[in-house]
Amino acid sequence: MSTIYLTEPNVSFKVHTKYLKVFHQNQQKFFIRVNNISQFIIFGNIKLPKDVMQIVRLNQIPVLYFSHTGEYIGRAENPSTVQAKYLNYQRQNLHDKEFNRATAESIIWAKLHNQHTYLQSWTRNYNDYTIQRALNYLTLLMDNLSIAPSTEELYQYIEEADKIYSTAVASLLSLYSSNCYASVQQINRFFELGNQLLHQYIYTHLQTAGLHPDYGILHKDTDHELPLAWDLSAEFHAAIVDDLVLHFVRNLTKNSNGNCKRNGKKYHNHLKQFLQSWEGKLKSLVLHPYIGEVSYRQCIDFQVKEYIASLLGNVDYYRPLALKLIRDRNNFSNTVESQKPALTLVK
Repeated sequence: MSTIYLTEPNVSFKVHTKYLKVFHQNQQKFFIRVNNISQFIIFGNIKLPKDVMQIVRLNQIPVLYFSHTGEYIGRAENPSTVQAKYLNYQRQNLHDKEFNRATAESIIWAKLHNQHTYLQSWTRNYNDYTIQRALNYLTLLMDNLSIAPSTEELYQYIEEADKIYSTAVASLLSLYSSNCYASVQQINRFFELGNQLLHQYIYTHLQTAGLHPDYGILHKDTDHELPLAWDLSAEFHAAIVDDLVLHFVRNLTKNSNGNCKRNGKKYHNHLKQFLQSWEGKLKSLVLHPYIGEVSYRQCIDFQVKEYIASLLGNVDYYRPLALKLIRDRNNFSNTVESQKPALTLVK
């Protein structure tokens, strides 16, 4: 399944039987089977033509809209009228305190563990008080999860951990503050965009697997859109989004050559590079504790299946994703640096 990113207004389409052809400035960039399209992600004021919107409606393909600077606007979707395969199981477990507590604790432990692991990996040759304090605090919270009296208090652990962890990430980003290729606001937009892309990607897996995304455990639908997707994305934020943004910023700094322009066109080019790097990140390899060396795409697919297994009672509890880095083979900075396509459309 492929995502179609649209970042330029002068894009055209042709629907040919079961295929969609995409053109930019009258040159065909690629064609793809309609049933292989997982979603459209659109930046700026770009409108899909009627025949493409018909494909979107008939195939229940989500469409996400962002501003030209990558700020999330909203979604257009025509969900299936068929009941999600595991909806009854989700409803049955909605008030199962033991299931909810065990699952919440597993997810939060994995989130804290992965934040700790990746913070260590980023600071092998750099450390200060702020970072060491964050590492110590994450360890303390992981050790104390079992004594939290409720799921609501467990969620407070996430909020507390995120505060001190974010301070440590900001300390790392300050290493590049002397280079003015992008503002702090623009860097924050990359974090926000990465979080939205991750959330949406996990949502497409939930949808394919037959899970209803509104039945979350940690996040509630009153405060979060598609809360189950936010639940499962918690384990991946540090490993995928934060790691991607930190390396992306570092590589932009290396390649800036003292160019301090912050005009919109330059940022737009950075946005396209970021989307290419995002796709590269999903393909990069990590060491999964249960299935070995796999890509992040496979990790996400496995964790969704693991959640279903816990929902059905086929396993005693939801086994969280505690990631280990492949030091030599998973050098993502090299992956980012090697990606230099100038296409405005990324498949």
